[in-house]
Parts: sequence; C-alpha cells; structure tokens
Amino acid sequence: MDVNQPDVDFASMFDASLAPVVVIDTQFTIVACNKAYELLINTKREDILNQPFFDVLSSSHPEQDSALIQSFNNVIESRQPDHIPFIRYDVPRAVHGSLDKNRYKSADRYWAVVNTPVFAADGSVKYIMNQPSDITQLVQLRDKNMSPLLGIEFTPEQFDQQISFFDLLYKERSRIHELFNQAPGFVCILSGKNYIFEMANKAYIDLFAHADVIGKPLIDAIPKVEEQGIVALLDEVCRSGEPFFANAMEFFVYPDNQPEPRQIFINFVYQPIRDGQDQVTGVFVQGYEVTEAYNLSQAMTYQATHDPLTGLFNRRQVEQQSKVLELQPGPHALLYLDLDHFKIINDHCGHNAGDELLTQVAQILTQQTSDCLLARISGDEFLLILENTDGEQAETLAQRISQAIADIAFYWAGNRYSITASIGISRFGTSVGKRFNDGLSRADSACFLAKEKGRNRIQIHHVDDNDVVQQLRDMDWFSRLKEAMREDRIQLWAQNIVALNSPDQVSHKEILSRLVDTDGTVVPPGAFITAAERYGLIEQLDRHIIRKVFQSIVAMQHHNQSVPRLFINASGITLSNDSFVGFIKELTTEFPTVDVTKICLEITETAAVANLTRTAIMMDKIAELGIQFALDDFGSGVATFNYLDKLPVKFIKIDGEFITHIRSRPIGETIVKSIHAIAQITGVDTIAECIEDPELIPYLHELGIHYGQGYGIHRPAPL
Repeated sequence: MDVNQPDVDFASMFDASLAPVVVIDTQFTIVACNKAYELLINTKREDILNQPFFDVLSSSHPEQDSALIQSFNNVIESRQPDHIPFIRYDVPRAVHGSLDKNRYKSADRYWAVVNTPVFAADGSVKYIMNQPSDITQLVQLRDKNMSPLLGIEFTPEQFDQQISFFDLLYKERSRIHELFNQAPGFVCILSGKNYIFEMANKAYIDLFAHADVIGKPLIDAIPKVEEQGIVALLDEVCRSGEPFFANAMEFFVYPDNQPEPRQIFINFVYQPIRDGQDQVTGVFVQGYEVTEAYNLSQAMTYQATHDPLTGLFNRRQVEQQSKVLELQPGPHALLYLDLDHFKIINDHCGHNAGDELLTQVAQILTQQTSDCLLARISGDEFLLILENTDGEQAETLAQRISQAIADIAFYWAGNRYSITASIGISRFGTSVGKRFNDGLSRADSACFLAKEKGRNRIQIHHVDDNDVVQQLRDMDWFSRLKEAMREDRIQLWAQNIVALNSPDQVSHKEILSRLVDTDGTVVPPGAFITAAERYGLIEQLDRHIIRKVFQSIVAMQHHNQSVPRLFINASGITLSNDSFVGFIKELTTEFPTVDVTKICLEITETAAVANLTRTAIMMDKIAELGIQFALDDFGSGVATFNYLDKLPVKFIKIDGEFITHIRSRPIGETIVKSIHAIAQITGVDTIAECIEDPELIPYLHELGIHYGQGYGIHRPAPL
C-alpha cells in the first residue's frame, strides 16, 4: 500500500483481493485503490490518486453520475452501506498507460455497486469504499437468447429475475445489518481465539469503544477489558460451550479525553457460536446498560432499609438480619436506648433542632459501636445488636455509650442543652432459648424500667427481678385491656354513697370498673389500672367508661328508674387533654335525655394540683356544661388547701387513710375536722371514704361530714 494514502491502513488482503475496490473521501476524491482496480481501468494507481472520482470515471450518461452521487451521499448521511443493483457507466481504459482522457476507449459497461462507509475515530464517515462488480455479460445474455448454447432455457425475463433476486438478497442482508445496528441493546460478534470484532452495532461502539472496532482484537479495541475479567469469561464460554449470563455486572469504560473511567452496570449474555463441526468459533454478545435502573434500585433498597435522617439501619432491616442471628447459639446482646427528655428539646427548640440532635447522637453511637448492628427504630429510640456477647460486655458498652451521650454539648440558638439516655439490655439466641422478638420485648421493658427508676441509667433484664415481673404482668394486661375494650367486656359496678344523717338513703354512687375476662372471671381494677397508666391506655379507658355511664343512664330512664348522682373517676391525663371537652359535648349531643348534673367527675388531689392553672381552665370549661367535680383522696397533700378555692369543686372525698384510723390517731381527727372546716368555708360537701366499720357513721356525722362510703356501708355491685 502506498504510504501517501492518508490514514488508510488496509491489510494485505485488501491489495491482493480479486475484487476491484477504490476508496474515496467525502469530497469524492480518490485516496486509495487495490491492484484489481488498477487492472480494471488499465492504469497505475499513482495516476488516479488525489484525483476527483468523476474526473477519472466520468460517464457518458450523466444520470448514472447522479445515481452514484446519490449513493455516496446516502452512505455519508446514514452511515450505512448503500447498494446499486444495476448501473451503466463507462470505465475508461488507458492506452499505453496514458491518462489522456481523449485517448480513453469507452464502451457501455454494466455494474452492481456496493458503497461502504469507513469511519473516523469519532464515529463519523471519513471514507467510502466503492466496490463495483461487472455484470455486463449477464446483461448481454439477457439481451441475446443464449439458452441453446448453454443447454438451458434462459429468457431475458429470467435474467431480470436473477438480477432482482440478487438485489433482494442484498437488500435482505442490508436489512439484517440495519436491524443489527438498531438493536435496542449492544450487540457484537467476536471471532477466533483473539476475539476479533466481526460485527459491532453502534450501541456497542458508543458504550465501550468510542471508535471503529471491526477487525480488531478485543483487548486492543476496549481499554483494560482483560483486567476486568471479561476475557476470562469469554474463555470459559468457549471452553465449556455453555452461555454465560450476567445481571447488573460492574464495568468501567474509558471515554475519550476523560481522565477517569466511568462506572456502568450491564446485563448481558455470552452465547457460543458453533461451526458445522459443532466447534466453538466465536461468541455472540448481547446486552443492555442498566446503570440508571441499578442505581435507582440501590437507592430504593437503601431507602427501604435505612433511616433517612441518620443513615442508620431502620427497624425493618434489623428484623431481617436478626432472622439469621436468632438461629445461632449466641448469645447475642440487645441494647435498647431511649433518649431522656428529648421531647422537651424537640418541642422547645423545634423539629430542626431535634433532627440535628438525633444526627449527633447517631454519630456518637457509630463511633462507639463500629462492630455491631446499629439502628434507629423510632423517634428517639435506638437499638444495638452485639453478636456473641455476654451480659458483662454488653453492660460495659452500655456504660460507655451512656457517658458519651451525657458528654454531648448541644447548642441551639445560642443555648446549651444536655441529654442523657436510658438503656435496657437483654439477650437472645438458641443458647438462651430466646428469639429476636422476645429479646427485643425484654430490652424494651428494661429500658422502660430504667426511665421509671429515674432515667440516665442501665437496666438489665432478669427474669427474677420483681420490677421486671411486674412490668411483664402489666404488659400482658395492656393487651388484655385493649381486647376487653374492643369486645365491650368492661363492666360498670357501683358503690353507694349515703348521707351520714340518713345512712339508709342512697344519695350518690361511685362508678367502679371491672374487666370480665375471656373465661368469665370478673377482674377488679387494681389488676389492670397500673398497666393502663403505664402504657398510655388510661385516657382511652376513661372515655370508654364515661360513655358506658351515659348509656346506662339512658337505660335507667327507659325503665323509669331514678338516677342518682354518679361519681366517675377520671385521670389527670384525661382531664388535661384539650379534646376532652369536645368529647363531653359529643356525649351530651348523642344522649340528649341525660341530665349532666347527675355526672360528677372525680380527680385525685395530686393530679389536680400537678398543673393547677391548666387543670382549673379545663374544669371550668366542663363545669359550664353542668358536670360537677369531686377531689378524691383529699388531705394526702395538705399544701393543696390553699388551692381549693381555685377549682370548681362540689365535693371533696377525704382520704381513707384518715378515716380508717381516725379513732386510734388523734391527729387524724384533727385533720378531718380541718378539712371539713375548709370545705364549709368554700361551700363544698365532704365525703368520708373507706368506712369499714358502720359504728363510724354517727361519729363522722358528729364531726360534720356530709356523706360516707365504704365496705361498712355497701359493697360494690354491678350497676
């Protein structure tokens, strides 16, 4: 090949090919040809190089030049081969090697022409390879009836059919090539032991090579392909004869003029290609880039398994991973951590401050626990799982974490805040006979106990711990109580309240609740009230009972029964909820026949004064509806005498501790007299609780007490 042929590096086979080939650039200037083409035009290539194609091969038929120009332009624009199945133009034949066009001998010649693009490094068409095939004799045979000489019958129409058939074959080949190029994914064919590119569509070149790869070995065409394991995979496919499938395989491509590689993920299949002897001769490659889908999937997986604020695992992921751990001997330790007084900072400084504090806590926990599973499982609660860890190691880590959190100096809006943590510890694993959920429940219970005992402490769950036993009992009652309310198994009982000057006359009744268990056993409130208060069910229970009282009054009215004043216990939590007033209004609307003056809500003295201002406001709003109030267990806090006139109270119930021992403890009588005197001044009636001995009735009456109740007067019975 002439060294003056710019950027043309054909293999020796090009020059030795028997098929004539001429190469032109996009300006239709001849830049190369092979020996067969020299023989075709009977001149040396040096005489035609760098000459305009249509100066060297001008036709006496201008329309044929136009057909060639159109074909060349099609190649440039489509970047695809173009085929002219039948064209007539004169091929000049030089006389004595001269290129003098006047000495050309021309004759009508007929050709089938294939024009093929040759690409530059950037993928654009740089050259066009023109391959003419002489079909003049076929045309002549068509024009002359040569069938007697050939021993077969060929008519001109049959020759035309043959030419049309060849044209159809080419078009089908072109169509297959076009489909190959337009495949939605990347496709290529690798041949031989060196995996030489036989075919590669545009998607493959754009993704991996960014340049023409046809005829090049894989390791030369694709940067760093061997060190990424691709060649080894191809070798295995060729050795085994079995296809290879990959999903979301990581690969690094090296775009032109980019210093760093680009990470992509691809799905692909390597399919072995076999010859007639069933030998693997190459590999068919087909696949898709799935980087965007893979990244989206990874992001969705991360979101599903991690807490968005702190980046820690979430509860769902912890539960998934624990399924494996709980089947191992272990034991594994669980640390359930709840931040103390976090709500105060969150409410006072705002949620942004709360989020920032949680993020700082997560960072501290990560630093302290690099070798364990760490998760945020709710608002201010975190969980740590330590594999194969005994109780002593877990407690040591808990102490270190507790100190690290206590050392946090949290600044917000110029103010410094401190925080502590309550931590519960339990274990799980086959060696201790506990599954993860059992361990989690026990760690949660231990954490709750740590808070109840004053916060900023560590509580280890032991089955023989009295506090733990009581808490487990409460947790059991929590579930049973919710179920009982749902199934309407809370029963109303009542204890009579009588006027001490006429003890046979029932003036009022105190409503007492009982839970009817699934086996019919009637359970007194002492068994479940603590659980209701501890686990946040007390407000729901209060409302459930108050509604049932309204329903019972309606039933009494329906049966023409007299309705005494009914005293109903209400917790401070219930009374302090702003929505409680609305709840009472809804009941008065739902049960319009109920005389609300027959309703008296009892609230303990301690609960009333815990937040006196707010309690007074709420009681005033409810009193405006006609409902009355009684202070229960009055006298247990003498300081509250000063606040009696601030609350809309109609009755005070003197604490039973004073009544029970009133005769044996002189100071008790003095206190009872004082309470009654204060009540008289404020216009409040007094009720003595816990009268166990009927003989106390006249004695208390002499002290001026208005009403009394207790087992000595009446034992509770169903309402």
